[in-house]
Amino acid sequence: MNSNQDLKQVNERLDQIEKKLDNLGGSQQNKRSPGKRFLSGFGITMVIIFVLLLTLGVIQFVSDG
Repeated sequence: MNSNQDLKQVNERLDQIEKKLDNLGGSQQNKRSPGKRFLSGFGITMVIIFVLLLTLGVIQFVSDG
């Protein structure tokens, strides 16, 4: 009888933990929409390209002088 009660308590506790994990997973997934992720990635890429081109321009300007 004691092992059945323990088993029930363990199962209830596992159900509670699963619910908490589902809630945490759901809140993590809905942070940003795919469109916002794409735009932020595209913006970061453009900034990196701009900085690289600017660096190349400065290097050429200094080497010509």
